[in-house]
Amino acid sequence: MSIELRLALVFGLLGLATVAGLVWRARTGKAKAVVGGQVIDLAEIGAIKNGQPVTKFGQKVTFLQFSSEYCTACRQTARLYGELEQVHPEILHIEVDITNRVDLANKFNILQTPTTLVLDSHGRVTSRIGGAVQQQTIEHEIGTFEI
Repeated sequence: MSIELRLALVFGLLGLATVAGLVWRARTGKAKAVVGGQVIDLAEIGAIKNGQPVTKFGQKVTFLQFSSEYCTACRQTARLYGELEQVHPEILHIEVDITNRVDLANKFNILQTPTTLVLDSHGRVTSRIGGAVQQQTIEHEIGTFEI
C-alpha cells in the first residue's frame, strides 16, 4: 500500500471521527420530545430521596435522572437539578444509580449517563435528555427560571 493511500485513509478516518464527534456534541444535553410516553411506576424505580422512598411526582415537572457510579457529568447534572429544586418546590429531581440496575437500563434504553426522563405531574414521560443537561434545555422544559 502506497504512502499516499495510507495518508488518505488516515485523513478520511480523522474527518469521519470529527464529523461524528460534532454531531454527538450538538445532540447531547438537548431534550427530545416523547410522544405517547409511558407512565413511570415509582415503586418499580425504587428511588430513595432523603432516606425515604419517592411516592409522588413533582407538581409541575419531575426530572428522573439515571446516573452511574463513575460519571462526573452525572454529579454536575444532579447539582443543577438539586439547586433548581431548592428554589422551585413544584419541581422534583429523582436520581437513580443504574450501575446495578440493568433491568432499568434495558427497560428505558439508557445508553449513556446521565440520561434524564422529564415527567409531567402524573409521571408520564414527555421528553428525554441524553448527556449533561444544558440550561436552555431546562428552560425549554419548564420556562425561564432562577437559581
